[in-house]
Amino acid sequence: MKNSLRLILTIILWVCIYFLAVFVIPPVSFIAGFIKSHAWISNGDVSQITFLITSLILMYLLSKGKLSTFGFQSVKISKLAKSVLIAFIFSFVLIVLNIIMMAIAGPATEGGEHPGINGGMLKTIISVWILASICEEIFCRGLIQGFLAPLKKYGFKLFKSYISVPVAVSAILFGLGHFCLWGRMPNAMVIFIIINATILGIIAGYHREKTGSIIPAIAVHMTFNIVGFMIPMLLMKVMMG
Repeated sequence: MKNSLRLILTIILWVCIYFLAVFVIPPVSFIAGFIKSHAWISNGDVSQITFLITSLILMYLLSKGKLSTFGFQSVKISKLAKSVLIAFIFSFVLIVLNIIMMAIAGPATEGGEHPGINGGMLKTIISVWILASICEEIFCRGLIQGFLAPLKKYGFKLFKSYISVPVAVSAILFGLGHFCLWGRMPNAMVIFIIINATILGIIAGYHREKTGSIIPAIAVHMTFNIVGFMIPMLLMKVMMG
């Protein structure tokens, strides 16, 4: 398959799965009814499960059952720990910069509050820290980056690290996927989330490619989500005494 065709097919694949998971499946009558009658599940959870199921099916078919080619393999603890440490440093710096910018800009008046703050701690842990981290990484760093793997010889240097086309494309698509939050929270926060998600995607994709395993990518994603939730929450508690 030509590289340009593979890239086009990847983007089409991402768009189709994204719209299916975000805009098509959750509103289906019996699913919407189930969500309405079960407070512990949300549209976002349904979207994540759709990402997971569709990605697993496609990866299985494309690899003819050899899911290891899409990152389903073990990784050394030392490499996993390194990816988590790097993710912690980057996520901490990013969230602090965001808090500073928000403080300078003043309180936002448009949009709603961050869903994680009002959704309850247990709900956040299950839906955001665990479910989203696993499902989104299997979709983006598993299926999308894995399908683009033949293009990894193309790339560029970023701070002495080689960022391949599969890593860059999966990160950009992952960042763009967060535009669905527009209107649900302050616009400035959505822009920050998109930038943050793209950086997350680069780090996750880099370690996914370097180790051959999707486990570090999931760990990076989870670290970003935890730090992004805990730091603002702790600061709010300190400010409120």
